[in-house]
Parts: sequence; C-alpha cells; structure tokens
Amino acid sequence: MKFMDWGNMRSGLEALYFLDNALTDPSEEYLRIITKEESESYLRYLIDNGSGDSLYVFFTEDAVLIKGFSHESSLSQFAKEKFDRSVIEKIYDGVDEKYVSLFDDREIDETTFFIWYDGKIHQNKLSDDDGSKWMLGYICETYDDFKEFVTDYYEIDFDENLLEKLYTDGELSDNELSELVGG
Repeated sequence: MKFMDWGNMRSGLEALYFLDNALTDPSEEYLRIITKEESESYLRYLIDNGSGDSLYVFFTEDAVLIKGFSHESSLSQFAKEKFDRSVIEKIYDGVDEKYVSLFDDREIDETTFFIWYDGKIHQNKLSDDDGSKWMLGYICETYDDFKEFVTDYYEIDFDENLLEKLYTDGELSDNELSELVGG
C-alpha cells in the first residue's frame, strides 16, 4: 500500500530512525529517540525526547497525521489543577474518527496540537503556546536540517556524503553504516 507523504517528512524520519537504530545500544532502549511501527493501514514514527514530550507522525493512504505533546505547553492538561477534556476535544474537532482511533485514550490526553494533511493542512490551533513549532523541529524536511539536527543531537561529525545518502535513500549498507558512525 502506498502511504501519502507531505514534503520530505518520511525521508527525514526514516533516516533518523535508521541512524538512531544504529547508534542506540539495545541495552539502552530508553535512550532511543525514535521508534517505528508499520501495519497494513499506516506507517507510524514516534519521537520521544525523554523529557516528557512526544511527536507521533502517521502516514496513511489518504492523510499524514501529526500529534504532539509538549509538557510545557499551556495546553497541557496535566499541568492544570483540573483536567479539562474539552480543550482536547477542540484540538481534535473535525478530525475523522478513523484517525482519532489510531490513538489510545492516554495518547489522546497527551495532546497539545494535532495537524492533519490530506492535500491541505488542517489544524485547530488553540494557542501559540501549543509546542508545535518546537516539536516539529524533529521532522527534518531538508538534508541541511537533518545534518544540523543529527550532528548536534549525537555530537558526531558524520561523513557528509554518507549522511546525505542516508537521508536520500533511508538506509545504508553495513559497510557504509560502519564508516558513517566511525565503526
């Protein structure tokens, strides 16, 4: 099944997933920044920065869905004295139930912004302080953004030709990977 893409989101996420997989020791799974899950109906990437923030990106046949949670956002209901589900309902207002059902109740509660793209961009933006600008920085839509992010995040000076090949192709051979990460 062919999944919809939006710009180069999928390329950047796939390259980050491949690199993170190579650089994260299996005994330190908790340090992983990105995970991937694929089913017949979607491809999902989950970015968890380990600080209480998360970004889900779903690619489906007819839409790209981006759900984010920034724990410091004024829309985070966990920082409120009383949890107000109506705020979250407003964020998801107008979203097809088949998309909302991709998330469990806890994941829905952990929402400060939701963007969906079906050829047009849709968002019920309730506040400028929803965390979207900061969290969307994890999605690298250009090679230059990807290079800047991974070089800073992993504190490694990567071979630029191999890094660009990874971004473009989404994978490297074992020899190329070993050369890229200095192995």
